[in-house]
Amino acid sequence: MKQDYQIWNILHDGALVRLWELAPKNIVIQVEIEYLANKLNGHYNSIFVSLKNCTLFEFEQHWSKDDIRHYSTIQELEGITPGLMVLSCCEKEGHLEIDDISGVIRTKYDSAELTLENGNALTFEELDAAAKEYWDDFGKRKNT
Repeated sequence: MKQDYQIWNILHDGALVRLWELAPKNIVIQVEIEYLANKLNGHYNSIFVSLKNCTLFEFEQHWSKDDIRHYSTIQELEGITPGLMVLSCCEKEGHLEIDDISGVIRTKYDSAELTLENGNALTFEELDAAAKEYWDDFGKRKNT
């Protein structure tokens, strides 16, 4: 699961703008992350992550310490406000925990496949290289 864990850290600041179940236990997530998707051939705005054999995908939203809401289906997450956003990810007790701006996404799946907006496959290595290039360029910019 280590590579899957890294996918979510690379997609840092990506907005999960659309989630749907393509087939039972096969969830597709459209991650809008223009700064990174633009680095890929074709200048895209989003990257799609397909979770294969996804047996867990839930969101625990923290409005306050006394107001915690649980969403356990993709249908419950449609139109959630504020929208979901990836901040960081770690592996815990056999599942992944993805920190969001207002809570935690918990997920467990066998594998994750990446595609571009045009449907072309995207490898983890290509995604990682684009992210490294972006952050290297970002670090070289001078503040004005």
